[in-house]
Amino acid sequence: MKRFTVAQPEAVETLFEKLSVRVQNHPEWERLVKTSSRAHARYQQVGTPDARGFYHGLLTGFAVAIKALQGKTASRSVPGGRRLRP
Repeated sequence: MKRFTVAQPEAVETLFEKLSVRVQNHPEWERLVKTSSRAHARYQQVGTPDARGFYHGLLTGFAVAIKALQGKTASRSVPGGRRLRP
């Protein structure tokens, strides 16, 4: 797996591609699609590293939300061996 740094253009493009593919068959996620598209467009418009880092983080958050919607989150355990759902 290739390692990326925060706000690296290649990392953001790869992340946005993955987001776009995962939401294609889910029309009920339309708001998530719109907001991730806006964040991607804004990432491309801003020039400062801090602003680019912000939008990269925002896209990462959207990716986590999509995984949660797909049921791909790990359950957590607590002391005593009980398991909690995220």
